[in-house]
Amino acid sequence: MIRAYANAAGCSYEALELYSLMRRTQVSPNNYTFPFVFRVCASSEAGSLILLGRVVHGEAVRAGFDSDLHVEAALVHMYAKWGEFGGVVQEARLVFEKMVERNVISWNSMLSGYTQNGQASEALILFDEMNDSNVEANAVTALIMVAACAYLGSLRLGRKFHNFVIDRNFTVDKNLHNALMDMYAKCGDLKTAWEMFNSINPSMRDASSWNVLISGYGMHGHGRETLNMFSRMQAEGVDPNHITFTSVLSACSHAGLVNEGRQCFDEMQKLSVAPEAKHYACVVDMLGRAGKLQEALDLIKQMPFPPNDAVWGALLLACKIHGNKELGQIAADKLFELQPGHTGYYVLMSNIYAASQRWGEVGNLRQYMKNKGMKKPAAFSVIEFGEEIHGFHTADREHPYWEEVYREVEILAVKLKMAGHVPDLSCTLHDMEEEDKELALNLHSEKLAVAFGIMRTESGMTIYLTKNLRVCNDCHSALKFLSHIFDREIVVRDGNRFHHFKGGVCSCNDYW
Repeated sequence: MIRAYANAAGCSYEALELYSLMRRTQVSPNNYTFPFVFRVCASSEAGSLILLGRVVHGEAVRAGFDSDLHVEAALVHMYAKWGEFGGVVQEARLVFEKMVERNVISWNSMLSGYTQNGQASEALILFDEMNDSNVEANAVTALIMVAACAYLGSLRLGRKFHNFVIDRNFTVDKNLHNALMDMYAKCGDLKTAWEMFNSINPSMRDASSWNVLISGYGMHGHGRETLNMFSRMQAEGVDPNHITFTSVLSACSHAGLVNEGRQCFDEMQKLSVAPEAKHYACVVDMLGRAGKLQEALDLIKQMPFPPNDAVWGALLLACKIHGNKELGQIAADKLFELQPGHTGYYVLMSNIYAASQRWGEVGNLRQYMKNKGMKKPAAFSVIEFGEEIHGFHTADREHPYWEEVYREVEILAVKLKMAGHVPDLSCTLHDMEEEDKELALNLHSEKLAVAFGIMRTESGMTIYLTKNLRVCNDCHSALKFLSHIFDREIVVRDGNRFHHFKGGVCSCNDYW
């Protein structure tokens, strides 16, 4: 009965009530009972059950089942899944390391835990350990590792795991095929993603297949193509779902297609897809980027449920773009209530104050962040070519070639000025000398990575970068100039989207 409820959607608490009743009637659980209960505790709908899961873990230890293969595998899965709630992936690793025997399910659970919680690099290291063990990877392993490559944006590693699937002769089911498409799109190779989509028999394309491609086009800034794919999807008889609309609305936002986005939002109701907070966030972002800030605020006020931080965050970013400190203050106040520990929102509001030269408020916010131990996330850019992967922090002096890179950056700065690039000093701290501001801009992580790429790759080769944060205005302008000066395409995946710099222009048309 516990297993039946554990396997049924939305019945987690009923399963736990049965387990409690079992304990009260003094029936001893066995090595089948505990895995079912751990599965329930790991479920997303029961993400608040961390404490209960630990209590049941203790009961399994006292009952002598903590060394059972099935119980240990279920524990690894539970702790790994909780990473999104309590950051306890390391607890999963502790259980994993303690296991005397590990099967492919145990390895996959640990790999999945790392990948799902933003620790894709750790997943790659663990995969190498798995290869050195006597456990054979399977198609599920490949699915997890392809997702890890998509997270990292590593096209080289993504191709490596695609070849791994082919070499092992794994059955490529719909999920794995879609994951490979998604990986290629997120690693900047939209052409291969498109070819893989076309290889699917039209009668076999489901909503997930369409969603991957629609999302890919949107990420790369191809708004019109996204809308065309959306129309084709419906023409071929596939109903769009909430994921489809999120991707289409996001694409409209990135491409400035406001009227089309409004129409898409209205179409949701006709297709009986109830708008969720993420859809409102996309529309608020779309209106805000287009300068329609009051309309965005009016939409928030009309929402049938309380707006979350994603919705208010979209408005705050729009206020930063357009320098609207009044509406920005409204959005920031809401965000400070909803997410008091989120550093990014304080940084955005500080930037709005700085743009209005309200240095007192800037100082107050900075002091508040300092008192709370809050730090701005450090920028980090990664460049990949051949078999090499190199990462750079802002003003990096730890990279083995940093001195050569700094010299190259100085040369690039001169070439940029000669080509007409004017540094945007607003992208630095206000309490710096003008000369220091220019130096600080030159040492941004993406500029260091591009300089290294120009040094180490052949003329004409495309340079691929991945950055964890949004590209700043000055770097965006500089990369356009550099793509023209060196006649190179520079592809950057930042925290929001892809930018393809070529011939002095960017694929986003400066709408970002």
